[in-house]
Amino acid sequence: MTPHETPHVVLTIAGSDSSGGAGIQADLKTFAALDCYGASVITAVTSQNTKTVSDVHAMPPSVVAAQLGAVLEDLPISAVKIGMVATGEIAANIRARARNGELPRMVLDPVLTASTGRRLGIVSAIERLLPYATVVTPNIDEASALLGWQVATPADMAGAAAQLASQGPPCVVVTGGDLGGAESVDAVWTANGTRFMRAPRIPTGNTHGTGCTFSAAIAARLAQGYPVEDSIAYANRYVRAALLGAQDWRIGSGAGPLNHFPRLKEAT
Repeated sequence: MTPHETPHVVLTIAGSDSSGGAGIQADLKTFAALDCYGASVITAVTSQNTKTVSDVHAMPPSVVAAQLGAVLEDLPISAVKIGMVATGEIAANIRARARNGELPRMVLDPVLTASTGRRLGIVSAIERLLPYATVVTPNIDEASALLGWQVATPADMAGAAAQLASQGPPCVVVTGGDLGGAESVDAVWTANGTRFMRAPRIPTGNTHGTGCTFSAAIAARLAQGYPVEDSIAYANRYVRAALLGAQDWRIGSGAGPLNHFPRLKEAT
């Protein structure tokens, strides 16, 4: 994109992370890094650092609806990333807009728990949005919660992706960063079948916001007109570059953040 070219607008609907590593903050950094203009609707405010989430305050549904209306009546939204949906009422507001075709190229990252185990969202809220998503990006724990059975192997991930796709989304990526092992494995389901994205695992404790960043990067590329599978592959490379770029950072005493402004060549 040239310096004077108008960027594509990407909307994030998610929670605020006071530590800056995940949620709205990670999404907006990712959009900026990938030459998009980010708008935001905050669904919840968390009291969070690199070690724990100590409090979650869900926004009143009317406040979420007002934010969403203000953005949609003025900005030309090219894609949407949805993260933490704190309540069923908030999900209903989002679904109504999606049903009217106002939330194009929706990437749904079904945030249900923090890395510390704190509950952040509810399964029923995510289920309301699945039919309207272009891409859904659960990790293995989120896929397990949505489906009611434990996803524990790459074969499970492939099966889970297909089962979630049966609920409407044309593409599902079950991310396997939490599986452990020498490789990071993600299962990608499309109408053409399931394939796996595999890459050597990056040895770092700075992984806070990885899922948010991945889904936001997919949304940014979709906004720019790239095909779904190309957008997913690019987002995977971007996250690897962001992990490598922060590999030796020392920010906080828990799981540190990614470097959202890396040199992408580091991921190749």
